[in-house]
Amino acid sequence: MPLAAPLALSLFYLTSFAVLGVYLPYFNLYLDALGFSGLQIGLLTMLLPLSGALVPTFGGMLADRLGWRRGLVIGSSLMALVAFGFVPGVRTFPAMVAVVAVYAALRAPALPLIEAAAMEVSEAGGPHYGRMRAWGSLAFIVMALGTGPVVARWGARAALFMIIVLLALNVLSTLMLPGEKRTTVPAGATGSLRHFVRRPRILLFLLACLLSQASHGPYYVFYSIYLEKSGYPPQAIGVLWGIAVACEIVAMLLMPTILGRLGTLPTMGASVLLAAVRWWVCATSAAPAAMILAQTLHAATYAAFHVAAVTHTHHLFGAERRSSGQAIYGSATYGGGNMLGMLVSGVLYDRSGMAGLFAGAAVVALASGLLIVAVSRREARGARWQV
Repeated sequence: MPLAAPLALSLFYLTSFAVLGVYLPYFNLYLDALGFSGLQIGLLTMLLPLSGALVPTFGGMLADRLGWRRGLVIGSSLMALVAFGFVPGVRTFPAMVAVVAVYAALRAPALPLIEAAAMEVSEAGGPHYGRMRAWGSLAFIVMALGTGPVVARWGARAALFMIIVLLALNVLSTLMLPGEKRTTVPAGATGSLRHFVRRPRILLFLLACLLSQASHGPYYVFYSIYLEKSGYPPQAIGVLWGIAVACEIVAMLLMPTILGRLGTLPTMGASVLLAAVRWWVCATSAAPAAMILAQTLHAATYAAFHVAAVTHTHHLFGAERRSSGQAIYGSATYGGGNMLGMLVSGVLYDRSGMAGLFAGAAVVALASGLLIVAVSRREARGARWQV
């Protein structure tokens, strides 16, 4: 396996998640500095997962149909850079909605296509998918921690220019991607894809992934608020988030061994069971030991589940639908799952409190586990995939 493909993919993950490491923690601070209301900021925040739910599938189908994945990734990344370049000049809410919506929609197709390419490189003898993807997690935590002092000194607007620079580096990483062999899907494949996705084992698998991610809704939206109200200073909150991402990186590096011993579906099942434990711990105690345990379990609830699910998707959809498969998985999980979890958490927060939200998240994680058991039983009748 030539070095160029794994290096380019690792650099894409590094630069892409470096963007998120600045965007997710600090972009809302800029919106607040512009004077936008909480509702307006919430609506703008939802544009990223909304685009993640609606857009990637079309990009995946187009890549499979044309056999031109690299060009679509380059185009998506370049147009996203151009779109975000308008953000520093925008001041009104309607204009910001328009610009961020265009940016989110243009950025959405690239990552699932890279996931499909990374799985193919791994399958052809390159580094394991988890080891390439770990660079993204490392970049996220470095930028999330490193941007804080920059924003403290120069204000939240400085984060915008950091994002633009990182988006430009992301475009450069796409230019390093090697060209793939041009293969096209036969006529009528779109219809066959729709028929394929309607199969019970596919729908159950996707629903399990959606629910697993939805169970993280209270965590992503309210965990920092929960810690603050429990008396944790900002430095401790940052350390706890750092523990989670550090454990995520370790898990991704260990995934070849874990998947080799357990297989994809058993790993996913174990992960959601540990997710139920994690959310129950959060529901019952905010003590430091409990919070450290909960954050350590991020290694299973996100990293192990994600790598196993991407790997299972790679085999489940077959060579002719790999880009579409990763796009559909991403749309269901990080689009639909994030939106569902965030919306329900926001609606129930005032009624249930944090304990109720995390207890509900534990139940949702268990429901995901039951669906994975159902998928496993159906898969047992056919081929059993191991990595």
